Amino acid sequence: MRKTMFLMLLAAMLLTACGNSERRKEIDQRRAALQHKQDSSLLAAQQELAIVDSTLEAVKAEYERMKVEVEQHRAELRATEEELMTLNLLRVHRDSLQVQWDMLGAKIKYIRQKQKEME
Repeated sequence: MRKTMFLMLLAAMLLTACGNSERRKEIDQRRAALQHKQDSSLLAAQQELAIVDSTLEAVKAEYERMKVEVEQHRAELRATEEELMTLNLLRVHRDSLQVQWDMLGAKIKYIRQKQKEME
């Protein structure tokens, strides 16, 4: 009876040890997959941010140039509806790019924070 109990206990311990090894392997695989996903997401966000940043700078410059021109026409009372509409659409585009830039910056910051926590 004691020998049977000992063998059952030994078998249970072996099964538990094997199960823990498999779980550890799965955890390590998931951790590696998460790290890979974070790295690829970070790279993609950085590349998109570079594009958005250069586009935003160009749109800001165009908006400021056009704003001066439209303000001058408005002061002279010869601003056209088309000029005003184009200026407003350019401002909307600038604001949209600014929001996108802010969101990408926050995403990059968040990913880096999570990567730092995992270390």
